[in-house]
Amino acid sequence: MGVEVLSPAYSHTNLADRARVLAYRIEGRIQLGLKRHAISYGLRRDLAVAIEYPSAKIPISVRPMTAADLEVLLPADTASLAPQDRIEVAWRTRFAEKFGLDGGHVAVDERSGQPCYMQWLLGPERNEAIARLKSFPRLAAGEALLENAYTPARHRGLGIMSAAMARIAERAAGIGAQHVLTFVGKDNPASLKGCRRAGFAPYLVHTRQDVLFGLLRSDRFEPMADEDPRRDWRL
Repeated sequence: MGVEVLSPAYSHTNLADRARVLAYRIEGRIQLGLKRHAISYGLRRDLAVAIEYPSAKIPISVRPMTAADLEVLLPADTASLAPQDRIEVAWRTRFAEKFGLDGGHVAVDERSGQPCYMQWLLGPERNEAIARLKSFPRLAAGEALLENAYTPARHRGLGIMSAAMARIAERAAGIGAQHVLTFVGKDNPASLKGCRRAGFAPYLVHTRQDVLFGLLRSDRFEPMADEDPRRDWRL
């Protein structure tokens, strides 16, 4: 399957937003300090196990992403957005420029027909590109990665994330996957809870070690033992 590449016209992130992302990256490097480690959980959903679909507070449907969706979700003019949202939009615009539309999905607000959530579903044929992100393990045959979710501010607090994730994850069967992975920081209980509602459970521990302000970095991905207490969602 070929990757649908965005037209040059979509590469709209303005210089101010790119500078903001660069400043954010520099600040992040400084915060890493001389030595720092971070932990995130790799969550996995077994598509053979039926789940009870979570419901959003508004009617939604999911479908493949289009260039028109990106113009709504990742607007060229970000002046009216909060500073953090400007960074989030700039990051995902860069991701869209690199990965294209292939594997992208959106949730649609059925009341208006407007996209209200985005996320990419990637299979092992994208391993080379995924490896450049450095934050994910190499996918095996039968696995897919569900990542880079974003909900615009106007649609937050409506339970869209878990409802959309549950439905988008099932589309992995169409690319030959039986298991879907996603990653969440261990200190992000809201996202962990949302992933749980979408049928995901702890499966891997990702330990990231940064030295000298991130100039040296190592990533370790370790499967959780069945008796690992971190598998207990109540913790």
